[in-house]
Amino acid sequence: MTNYVRPAQPFGRTVGAEIARQVQQHTHPAVAPRRTDDAALAMLLRARQRGDAQRQEPWVRRAPEAPPRPPHADVIEHLAARLVPPSLWAAVEPLIPPAKVRRQGGGRGRVSDRALFTAIVFVLTSGCAWRHLPPTFGVTVPTVHRRFQEWTEAGLWLRLRRVALEGTVDDAVWLRLVLEAAERRGARVAG
Repeated sequence: MTNYVRPAQPFGRTVGAEIARQVQQHTHPAVAPRRTDDAALAMLLRARQRGDAQRQEPWVRRAPEAPPRPPHADVIEHLAARLVPPSLWAAVEPLIPPAKVRRQGGGRGRVSDRALFTAIVFVLTSGCAWRHLPPTFGVTVPTVHRRFQEWTEAGLWLRLRRVALEGTVDDAVWLRLVLEAAERRGARVAG
C-alpha cells in the first residue's frame, strides 16, 4: 500500500487565502468588517442613551462633573450682592493691600479678596461673633479674622474712610456704617 502524500503548499498561503476568502464573505469571526463612522457613532449614541456604563469605551474622555452647590448658595449670593455691591467693590478693590510674598513659596492659593471682604462686612454689620460666620460664604473663620487684622494694621479702613468722605462712592452711607463697625471691632482687636 502506498501512501499518497499531497504536495506541500506553503502554510501561510493557505491560511492567508482562507482568511481573505472568509473576510470577503463576512463570515470569519476573528476579522469583522470595518464599521463606517456613522454606524460607530450611532452605536456609541445608543450605548450612552441606554446608560450602559460597561459598553462605553474607557478611552473616551468625559467632562468632570460640577461640584454640587451648597443648599443656600442662591441666598448667600444675593446677600453678598447686597452687602458689597459692584460699585462699592470697585472703590474698595484698589485700596486692598497686596498679598505678602512667601519666601519659601508653596502653600495654598490665596482666597479671593472679594469673598473675604464680603464675609468681613457680614460679621461687622450683623454684629455676630467671628465664630458664627456661616460656612456658606466659602471662607474659613480663621482666614477671615486674620485678614481683618492684617487689613486693620495696614490702614485699609482709614483709606476707605477718606473715600467715603470724598463721596465718590454710590453707597457712601452704607460704607460709613461698615467703617464704623470696623473701627469698633478694630478697637477691640487693638485693646
